[in-house]
Amino acid sequence: MKKINFIRLLALAGLLAVLPVNDFAQTRRKRAIVRKKPVTVGSAQQPKPELQCTTQTSGNEEMTYLVGAGKLSKKDKKRIEDSWGKLIVPQGETERAKEIRQNAINFRQQKIDTIVESYKIWEKFHPNATGEEIKNRLADQQQAIKNLTDNAILKKRVAEKRWDWREQYIDVGPVMNQGERCNTCWAFAATSAAAASQQIISMQNLMDYRVMDRGELLILPPAFSYWAANPEPFVQDLLNCMPIAEKEICRSGWHGRAFDFMVYGEGMPMAFADGYSDIDKKTGKQITYRRLYKPGQKLACRPHYGFRKANSWDYVNSPPDLLPTVEQLKTALIEHGPLVAPIVYDKCLERYRGGVFNEKNLDRINHAVLLVGWDDAKEAWLVKNSWGEEWGEKGFGWIKYGSNNIGVFAAWIDAAKD
Repeated sequence: MKKINFIRLLALAGLLAVLPVNDFAQTRRKRAIVRKKPVTVGSAQQPKPELQCTTQTSGNEEMTYLVGAGKLSKKDKKRIEDSWGKLIVPQGETERAKEIRQNAINFRQQKIDTIVESYKIWEKFHPNATGEEIKNRLADQQQAIKNLTDNAILKKRVAEKRWDWREQYIDVGPVMNQGERCNTCWAFAATSAAAASQQIISMQNLMDYRVMDRGELLILPPAFSYWAANPEPFVQDLLNCMPIAEKEICRSGWHGRAFDFMVYGEGMPMAFADGYSDIDKKTGKQITYRRLYKPGQKLACRPHYGFRKANSWDYVNSPPDLLPTVEQLKTALIEHGPLVAPIVYDKCLERYRGGVFNEKNLDRINHAVLLVGWDDAKEAWLVKNSWGEEWGEKGFGWIKYGSNNIGVFAAWIDAAKD
């Protein structure tokens, strides 16, 4: 019996000699804490999955998402940064946001002022108007102002337990891949948000109005004129036309700069939807228009349909570097359409394969996605990424409310209808 114990002691001593002290200590710690329900990792074809992604959830909450991740090392961190780049918040952006917000407020007020002033013009051109005509004119004016200020429909939609703009006949565009070592997530999210806003404004279910030369208010019925082949903003055209050097395209970018370009600069560069076909007038042959994205390349600025100015944009929260509440994000999402939503990117997010991502890494934001909807049952946001359909659930994913700081510096844009 003593001889057997002596042999066991020798074997244990040999193991300790090979195993580093730190690793041995970590092994002891793992034995002490790994008592929770096991998390599904990797695919069914993997008999020996890699170590699970380090969870940073609070309390006893378990991971509610699937990953295929290994241990995060310095080498991994560098590889990730080299692969997808880094979203860098411009210096002074929080202060600049005050001006952006004031511009958005001024724009809405200008629309209301235009309606009010139009009555004076109408009176000038209609000096002999009857009491009934005056009554009808003022009623139209009141209705137009109400459409700009009434929040009844907005509040009703925000109260929905689930929302997905795709189910409201809004095309959020195909899932694309920004390319390895090219940080253009901001451009993908910005153009997708602008394109969706353009559709929403064209398909709005509130009556629109137009002030005519003689002061008449032309009340327009709900418009459903948007069709799939309508020209819309495209990411490559935006990169081609923004004042950004080719060598900088994959290094840094910011969705706020893209929105500035669309509202205060040249405008939204317009192109046909991918796959649109038309008959060439010269040859009589059918031509199919294809929109190509070339990572890191800056081509000639020649959008097929020129530029269209967007109306206004703003950050969801003020100041924007603070995480908006769920209510704020929902309200902005309903009022303005899909949002650009920055998020903390790390190895866990990179390896996300499905479920509700609830890592809760509260580091600095370094990636941007398109926020499309929500599901209160999941307590999560529906997002569209720009890493191809291999990521998440065919390019889309569910991010738990507040997880990974999703929504810090989130922003909306209102495209122009005409």
